[in-house]
Amino acid sequence: MIIRCIRYASSSSSSITKKIEKPVDDYTYCINSVRKADYENFSCTGLLRPSLIQRPAMAIRALNVELALIRDQVSNTQIGQMRLQFWRETIDSIYSSLNENTNRKINHPVAREINLSIKYNQLSKLWFHRLIKSREITLNDMPFSDIEQLENYLEQSITPTYYLLLELAKQRTLNADHIASHLGRSQGLINIVRGIPYNAHKRRCLIPLSYLNEHKVSQQDIINGQFSNEQFRQVIYQLCNRSCFHLQKTIELFEQDKIFQKQSLFSSSTNSTRSLFLPIIVIYDYLKRIKNIDFDLTNKHINERNPWLIWNLYKYKMFGSTAAAATQKDVEVAQPPDDAISCMKFSPASVPQTYLIASSWANDIRCWEIQANGQSVAKAMQKHDAPILSCCWSEDGSKVFTAGCDKTAKMWDLQANTFVQIAAHDQPIRTIHYIQRPTYSCVMTGGWDRTVKFWDMRQAQPLKQLALNERVYAADVLGPMAVITTADRALQVYSLDQGPTEYKKMESLLKYQHRCISIFTDKSRNPNGFAVGSIEGRVAIMYVDTANPSADNFTFKCHRSTPAAPANTQDIFSVNDIAFHPVHGTLATVGSDGRYSFWDKDERTKLKTSDVINDQPVACCSFDARGQLFAYASSYDWHKGHEGNSQTKKNTIFLRQCFEEMKPKPKR
Repeated sequence: MIIRCIRYASSSSSSITKKIEKPVDDYTYCINSVRKADYENFSCTGLLRPSLIQRPAMAIRALNVELALIRDQVSNTQIGQMRLQFWRETIDSIYSSLNENTNRKINHPVAREINLSIKYNQLSKLWFHRLIKSREITLNDMPFSDIEQLENYLEQSITPTYYLLLELAKQRTLNADHIASHLGRSQGLINIVRGIPYNAHKRRCLIPLSYLNEHKVSQQDIINGQFSNEQFRQVIYQLCNRSCFHLQKTIELFEQDKIFQKQSLFSSSTNSTRSLFLPIIVIYDYLKRIKNIDFDLTNKHINERNPWLIWNLYKYKMFGSTAAAATQKDVEVAQPPDDAISCMKFSPASVPQTYLIASSWANDIRCWEIQANGQSVAKAMQKHDAPILSCCWSEDGSKVFTAGCDKTAKMWDLQANTFVQIAAHDQPIRTIHYIQRPTYSCVMTGGWDRTVKFWDMRQAQPLKQLALNERVYAADVLGPMAVITTADRALQVYSLDQGPTEYKKMESLLKYQHRCISIFTDKSRNPNGFAVGSIEGRVAIMYVDTANPSADNFTFKCHRSTPAAPANTQDIFSVNDIAFHPVHGTLATVGSDGRYSFWDKDERTKLKTSDVINDQPVACCSFDARGQLFAYASSYDWHKGHEGNSQTKKNTIFLRQCFEEMKPKPKR
């Protein structure tokens, strides 16, 4: 079959010399139709096994091509509806003939092939009707309001094709259906991206309006072909990121179902199921290529056919692959610090480009530019005289503030590239945060000298100084709220609107030393509580003002090993950092066990836990302002003292696409 497909793929040039073309049979018509309009699926169909399903599969692909082309072949919606009605009645007629055991004349070659496919295979009428009905949505060229609406359309217009292919191969299971659903959405999103220039020429835009509004891109900009600006490339990045998410889900479903895995995609035996999902390779290939050109649709190479595609598909079909081959790995940040990483922060939303800063025990603060394709470019570095323990950004992103073991805090003006001291304590400074309120701005520092100080960068003395009972171990600032925790597990909340004012002291729910703290917000983006993590592998969620603290405040265990029989003991690790997603409100924790975990505090459920990374702790983490990237540092955290610091292990900062993973799961 594949030889026949390739032969037909190259037959057009030789047929030019013929004055009169011979009429083609129905199967050849379907082959030529799919080859011309959907070359990659044409190639995948030619590699299906067993070969008996190639012909009906080609007919199903050809029907999908016929339906997809209706919009461009008609001048108004009414004619398009008539074309769709023709196919609806044709499918009904085929099934009626089977039930009545009669033969009715069919005038369309694709319809005749579909008739044979239905006659000799148990194919569900539902999926054919769903394919037809889905095309009504795009007849009027109305844009999709959000990504959920777009994906619902893709679920109706692409996924039924895979359901039919599974029925052909007699592989319909719940797990296979889930795989088909995610694969259909992933492929559909790539189709949307690839079709942007063509649809713009037709004065159509199928990109979700929510994505356009988020990045301040208008439909008219797209229709005018303005594809190369940074804002539009961010839109493409989001669409590709969503496609990658569904591709990863496709692979994960194979890995999770070990029984299905043995008899399907990654089996060493040649069988039909692996070949059914060959488009995985097509999607992965496109995502890789568009990432390499920084999501620029004006690059001429993006629409070129991959000359190695058929070979890659054939190799995959014959020998299989590992899940990792089709799953995008987290990206390493270039030129990481040479010693343990203490703190990381992304640039604020006011900065158009994304930057990342990281402080370390190598006495330095580094800054990277994070490009749209996830790659990083090291931009600059400054040094203290001792390890830096904390860092933060100014509101406008023009300055970076650092605090360290040399008992000083410094301000780094990124434009002037100056690095000057702005504060001092009697002992090392553990935390530093920038405060921006309507009537004032300042920097808050918390030290091991048991003080919290607030600094106007233009003055040598602090604006205000507060004495504490113990050393500051962690702090956070968000809007009008600041929260500090000390070595005695005390929790102090401050109100910042009218100047730093003590608001409330709270009793900790945790019994062991606090390690980190992070403020969260309500649905109106107003801070209303915080999460605090301890060295005992536990996190407490605490609301500042709640009518029922015993019900609303709670703790949960994390970063612990699986209990081992027979003693039922487990290893317990420190929670090193907590970060809340800026869009979804879910949270990430990282720990000394070398893992990161994602959580939904509102539903009190875990979303994801990683494998152990680089066999060393994850020291700190951060989300970018748009919630697209999750940065985490694989680095020593000093929980075993200087004896546990291995100089042979590399300090690494990873960037992970996280927007979809951090979404709360739908309520059951």
